Amino acid sequence: MLGSIIGDIAGSIYEVKEIEAIKNNSDKKRSYEERIKILDKNVPLFTSECSYTDDSILTTAIADAIINDKNYETCLRKYGLKELDLGLDKYGRSRFGSGFVNWLKDNNQGNSYGNGSAMRIAPIGYLSNSIEELKENVIKATIPSHNHEEAIIGAEAVATTIYMARNGFNKEEIKKYIEDNYYKLDFNLEDLQKNYKFSSKCSNSVPQAIFCFLVSDSFEDSIRKAISIGGDSDTISCIVGGISEAYYGINENIKQEANKYIPEYIKDILNQFYLKYEFLNFMNEQELFTTDFQKYIKNRVKILDKPSL
Repeated sequence: MLGSIIGDIAGSIYEVKEIEAIKNNSDKKRSYEERIKILDKNVPLFTSECSYTDDSILTTAIADAIINDKNYETCLRKYGLKELDLGLDKYGRSRFGSGFVNWLKDNNQGNSYGNGSAMRIAPIGYLSNSIEELKENVIKATIPSHNHEEAIIGAEAVATTIYMARNGFNKEEIKKYIEDNYYKLDFNLEDLQKNYKFSSKCSNSVPQAIFCFLVSDSFEDSIRKAISIGGDSDTISCIVGGISEAYYGINENIKQEANKYIPEYIKDILNQFYLKYEFLNFMNEQELFTTDFQKYIKNRVKILDKPSL
């Protein structure tokens, strides 16, 4: 979960730059040369221009709901309305997109197909005990504001990728499963860096995010590559961060640096989250949970050569 928040914070200022480029550049994107500067490890991941955004807020809402057995919709509305009351964000914008704001102020289900469903879903990927439980919770956490098939597919793809990453599947196995069940991932990193344009649709941002994880070699590298393709940078980096934490873990120096940007109420939920996650891992190590997900994957992905667990 912290990986998602780190990705959001690191990507926040770059989303602002991408939006400025849409307004001011004829090709509606930042230049390739500007985008790839982040690949230089001498360029800091965090600067005074960075901030947590709606991605971190709603990820925290989902974590609070699943940790404390609360209703997902209730938590999403509570966290969203609380943030709205703070006024404009660091960049002088509404803290949420107009569609989500409208949903917060109504009692109707939102029919969005945006990537807001996928950027907040990481806690479910971490805290589910089976694929059935994962899918059930993804739907519950998604449909209040994103009651559209594309949004549910995007959220499920991200949660499943996290689940597989934390359960020891390698990148080839993850790629095959996602391609067989969700999205094709036949991208080229340089092509994305040169040509990818801003999109908040799940189908135009979730596969690109998963791809950035697949071509990375560390947590930090995955965040830098996610930012380097441009587009909805905070959300793409948030998604990548959630996946990469499950696969690589996070360096302590990055945790300590990110900690400066995280508000206290999010830190409180993070502490609760990792207590529950560590307990879940202990229970799994003691073989007190079934291996339904492993059996499910083995039946669907014929190339697996892992021993039975």
